[in-house]
Amino acid sequence: MTDASTLAGGDRRRPVWNDEVFRERTKALGARNDRERCAVAGLSKASLRRWRMGSAPSLGVLGVVAGRLGVGISDLIREEVA
Repeated sequence: MTDASTLAGGDRRRPVWNDEVFRERTKALGARNDRERCAVAGLSKASLRRWRMGSAPSLGVLGVVAGRLGVGISDLIREEVA
């Protein structure tokens, strides 16, 4: 049986933080640096750092951040071949 995240060629995909969308939306809301971005999005700078390094955020936290930024959860996550 194959894992749902495995492609036909054997590549595995994993969800990763989409920092481009995060920066774009927080900039539109007036944030100029990471401290202000975190304040606008309602998350800690440590969480942002972990997500940028590859740790996948929980769906609950993603929902809160997406709601504060006015985007969908799927916009904040992109898939990357592992």
